Amino acid sequence: MKKLTVSEAAIFFGITKEAIYNRVRRGKLKTINEDGLKYVVVEKNIKATPKIKQANKTTNEKYIHFLENEVEELKEKVKKLEIENSILIKEKLEILEKSKKELENIFAKRDEQLKQILHLMNEKYALPKIQSVEVIDTNMNKKLQEKKDLKKKKKKKKKKKK
Repeated sequence: MKKLTVSEAAIFFGITKEAIYNRVRRGKLKTINEDGLKYVVVEKNIKATPKIKQANKTTNEKYIHFLENEVEELKEKVKKLEIENSILIKEKLEILEKSKKELENIFAKRDEQLKQILHLMNEKYALPKIQSVEVIDTNMNKKLQEKKDLKKKKKKKKKKKK
């Protein structure tokens, strides 16, 4: 004969403490009060492998197996979606590249048309071409520098007089 607390008995039988109290009330389990504590008396021939635990075990195993299958299916779906995604991206890039080339061709044609228009406008409205070129005296820079120097000297003289 074993003495177990209510909590220990609940663990032993694989049920809740409330279920232990209910069985005590119905008289299915015997109890002993010692030092203000209630102990459940368990016969030695009672086994601690309740049906609930075994049922839970098989249910858990089935649930785990189900979840593992779901995970595998989801992994396969992810792989398929990744492949589809990469194909779509490749197709979109090809479309964009094709559109880019088309736009470049359109703008190249427009540029050529604009060049032709500008050339025609220049021919029609252009100023007459200058046939003779006027020679500029390079000594002009020297003369300008001399004038600046004279002005500086005059300013200095005025300052000295003051």
